[in-house]
Amino acid sequence: MLRKIFLSVLAIALMLVAIPNIVMAQDTMLEEQKGKTLRAEPDLTVGQADLEDIHAFATFFKSLNFTFYIDTTYQYVFSKPNGEEITDGSRPLYPENNTFSINAFTTTIEKTPSLGGGIVDLFGFRTDLLIGEQAGLLFSAGLGDEDSEIDLYQAYINLLIPAGDQRLYLSGGKFVTLAGFEVIEARHNPNVTRSWLFGNAIPFTHTGIRLSAPVGPFNLAVGLNNGWDKVDDNNEGKTFEAQAAYTYSGDTITDFWFGATYYGGKEDDDNNSWRNLITVVGVMTINEAWTLAIDLDFANENDVADLEGGNASWWGIAGYIVADVHPAINLALRAEMFDDQDGVRIGTPGTGIKVYEVTPTISIRPFKGLIAGVRYLDNMEWRFEFRWDHADDPFFVQDDGSLSKDQYGLMAQLLYWIEI
Repeated sequence: MLRKIFLSVLAIALMLVAIPNIVMAQDTMLEEQKGKTLRAEPDLTVGQADLEDIHAFATFFKSLNFTFYIDTTYQYVFSKPNGEEITDGSRPLYPENNTFSINAFTTTIEKTPSLGGGIVDLFGFRTDLLIGEQAGLLFSAGLGDEDSEIDLYQAYINLLIPAGDQRLYLSGGKFVTLAGFEVIEARHNPNVTRSWLFGNAIPFTHTGIRLSAPVGPFNLAVGLNNGWDKVDDNNEGKTFEAQAAYTYSGDTITDFWFGATYYGGKEDDDNNSWRNLITVVGVMTINEAWTLAIDLDFANENDVADLEGGNASWWGIAGYIVADVHPAINLALRAEMFDDQDGVRIGTPGTGIKVYEVTPTISIRPFKGLIAGVRYLDNMEWRFEFRWDHADDPFFVQDDGSLSKDQYGLMAQLLYWIEI
C-alpha cells in the first residue's frame, strides 16, 4: 500500500515538472486560434469553447502550490542502548531509538485566495498528507489510528471575504493549532526533537471553522471546533479558539511577532470537564542574523476522571536562541521547563512531575548556493543535536528498569523539500 502511494506521488511530481511547458504551449495555441477552429484530424475539431476550457483549467493549475518534503532521522539515547522506544513524552514525534527512521514524507497542495480576479479566485484550499512513522502519532480521533502510516493532518477550504478596506478569511475543515511556537513540519523548527510543550502541553490539530482578519499590524482570529485532536467530536460541547497577534518589521529588528492564544471547551467523553489553555509566543529577529523566541503555555481542567473528579493544571516555558552564522550554517539552542503539576499529561495521575531540557542544534545546508539558479540543491539540510533531559524526581526508565533523573541523547536528521 505504502509503495503504491509513493509511486503515485512520484508520478505526480514528474507531471508537475512538465506542466509549465505544457501550459506555455497551450497559451500560445489559444492566442493563435482565436476566431478559428483547430483541426487535429479531418474528422476531429476543437472549438473556441474547448480552448477556453483548457485555458481556464491551466490557469487554475498554475495558481496551485505544491510542496514535497521528507524527514529522516537517527537517534541514540544513552540510557536505552538496546533500542527501546522513548515513551515518556520527551520525544514527541520521534520515539524511535537506535534506529534509522522515515518519519514523514509530506505532500502539500495549496491554493491561496486572492482579490483582483473572478469569484473563483476568492476560494482557496490546503491539504497536507503525511506518510511515515509520525502518522500514527499525529492521528485525530475519527480519522486514522495509532497504527496508521498515513495521516491527513490538514485539509480545509479557505474563503476570502472582501469587507470594505478589510479582508476576512473563513476556513473550514481540519487545520493545525494556533497554540505554541513549534509546528509539525520539522523544517520550520530550529531544533530536531520537539519540546515537551509541543507534545504534552498543547494540541496538534482541530476540526471546525476559523475566521481571521488582518487589521493593520494586528491579526485577529476566532473559531469553533470539535476539540483537541478530534475529527469526530467525543461529546456535546465545542471548543472555542481566539488569537490576537502583532507583527512589526524594521531596520534593526527585522521581524517581530507577538501573539496570545486561548482555547476553551469540554474535552472529556462524559461532557463534564472544561479545559482552558492560554499560550503566549514572542519571536524577534535582529539584523536578519539572530532570532530570539519564547513560548509560555498555561492550562487547567476541572472534573478530571483520572483524578476522580479533581482539578488539574500544567504549564511550561521554552526559550530559543537561533544564530545564522553563515548562509549555509545555523545554530540553535533551546531550554525549557514543563510542570505537570497533577501528573495528567506525562506523569502518574495525582503525582506531579517537573522536567527540564537543554538542546543545542547545528543545521547545515551543504549545497546552498553551490550552483547558481539551482534552488533544489539548496533545500537539502543536515541537522545534528545533543539533548539533555532532567526531572526533579527519578522519572526516565532505563533499559534495566530503574528510574533516573537524567536522560541524554544524540540525534541526526536529513531534510529535503521541493516547492513548485
